Amino acid sequence: MTEADCIVNTRDSLGESPLWDPVTERLFWVDINRCLIHQLDPRTGEITNWPCETEPGCLGRADNGRLVAGLRDGFYFFSPVTGEFERITDPEPGKPENRVNDGKVDRAGRFWAGTMRDPHPDEPCGALYKLEGKTALQMLDGIRIPNSLCWSPDNQTLYFADTRARVIWGFDFNLASGELTDRRLFVDLQGQLGRPDGATVDTEGYLWSAEYGGGRVVRYTPDGTVDKVVNLPVANVTCPTFGGTDYKTLFITTASQGLAESELAEQPLAGGLFACELTAPLASHAGTIPVSIANMTSMNSLD
Repeated sequence: MTEADCIVNTRDSLGESPLWDPVTERLFWVDINRCLIHQLDPRTGEITNWPCETEPGCLGRADNGRLVAGLRDGFYFFSPVTGEFERITDPEPGKPENRVNDGKVDRAGRFWAGTMRDPHPDEPCGALYKLEGKTALQMLDGIRIPNSLCWSPDNQTLYFADTRARVIWGFDFNLASGELTDRRLFVDLQGQLGRPDGATVDTEGYLWSAEYGGGRVVRYTPDGTVDKVVNLPVANVTCPTFGGTDYKTLFITTASQGLAESELAEQPLAGGLFACELTAPLASHAGTIPVSIANMTSMNSLD
């Protein structure tokens, strides 16, 4: 087992979507409930915050130093230089009660993200979308809380979870077409304390899964066997990603939402940003290559 340390205690209500930028060597992440995008410069410890009009669920990298952001009301470009948002599209204009949650860019440059009803996430009103140019195509529906989006290093498997169902699925993935087939069970957490939240994959093809309510990140082998555990001193662990100049740092976001006063007193670091140092090639990052969102020159540091 490995322990993670809190490097910034932002006390996020719902910290999510850590994203390492290898160009600026900064980490971005969001606090969904407080409608904030954070940026950390690990060299200086400086934190910059930008407010959003609606809840930001996920981030990806784009061209000219911009980000792609999934907000409650759709997909946007965001410029950390100007603080301005530019709408791309809204995948669900008729569902204002839904918001975008977990999302990432695949190695063909398509932005993928899931939606969920918030509040009332127990209702299966969400879906999984892929962004082709400025068109959002629905790939799955009947989702409650979409999470764990990531791809195997060979691009042949897409991982995806419904947190409420407590399962992570694997799909056969066609990188050229972006099609999903052969959904199968990868990990079943039913009956366990934690629920699958955000995830990432390392160069060996092992999946690192944050367990919301479980206080840990679990590394699974490609056949779904537990290989390694990273423990945190907080219950609500939300999403891991690799970063740092050599991609040996595992950054982990957490949440303080839903905790009683007594629990907050016992978990003073809840909502903080955590990190642990690992060794190459275990934590080498699989996706540093530039990619392009179709019809929009963009790139992302992929999980």
